[in-house]
Amino acid sequence: MELRVLRYFLAVAEAESVTAAARQVHVTQPALSRQLRALERDLGVSLFTRRPGSLTLNAAGRRFRPIAQDLVRRAERAAETMTAVGRGDAAALTVVAAPSTVAYLLAPFMAGGGAEGPTLRDAVQEEPNKVFDTLTRGDADLGIAGSPAPPPLESAFLGLAPVLAQVPAGHPWAGRAAITLAELVTEPLILLTRSNMARLVVDEALGRADLVPAGVTETGSSALAQAVAAAGRGVCLVTDDARFDLSELIVHGSDGPLTIPLYAGWDASHYAHSSIRALVDGLRAYCDHHMRRFPGLSPRP
Repeated sequence: MELRVLRYFLAVAEAESVTAAARQVHVTQPALSRQLRALERDLGVSLFTRRPGSLTLNAAGRRFRPIAQDLVRRAERAAETMTAVGRGDAAALTVVAAPSTVAYLLAPFMAGGGAEGPTLRDAVQEEPNKVFDTLTRGDADLGIAGSPAPPPLESAFLGLAPVLAQVPAGHPWAGRAAITLAELVTEPLILLTRSNMARLVVDEALGRADLVPAGVTETGSSALAQAVAAAGRGVCLVTDDARFDLSELIVHGSDGPLTIPLYAGWDASHYAHSSIRALVDGLRAYCDHHMRRFPGLSPRP
């Protein structure tokens, strides 16, 4: 299956016309039709519903389209990467992490890096327990999760992310630096779903202390959790920087402040090993700097 033929297929799928697609990919109409027929023979299925003057994707074609797009995208990415390596340029890296880690760490890290900072091509968002599986499949160059990467991946500790209780400006707790779990459970809590590391840490701490919240609202979005808190409907528990003029408080459990450890993992034989190490060093420095915002919290365990 040639990439050139996949591009032909995608052009026809988009144009819904062999004539229009042939002009776009600069081949003759008969040649393009032959290539499509050959692709369908190779796959063993018809991909189009053919009508006079048009072709539209059938069920098999609609199923195949995202596969073809992914294959072409990967090939283009590989070509760009190898060209950059040949020129000696720093590699553009793809990182896989939980959505909360993208929001808390990667996005502000890149925003503060300026034009001279590390180059991230993309951030793939994944459930925390699937980050290193995605990395191992080759869908990213670096993974960030709440536990060390399993062998044979190389792993490094980045830092700690504090779990923050956030309340609106008029709340009695606004202006305080910290809050205890025992105080928190007297208010309705806005928690993220159990696929979120902050939620897992909070649940574990509540269980150890044998505490039950007065009420719980659950959402899959930290921004939405903050919006609900800003509306005065409870206290949200997140790792993100405060939005909507919310005040943020460190949460203290029976064992000390609630924090989430962050670890990076990568393939030690990766062609861009030096670029990955530079990115890891930059992320570690950012984590340390960020933790200094909170008096009494150490950036290291």
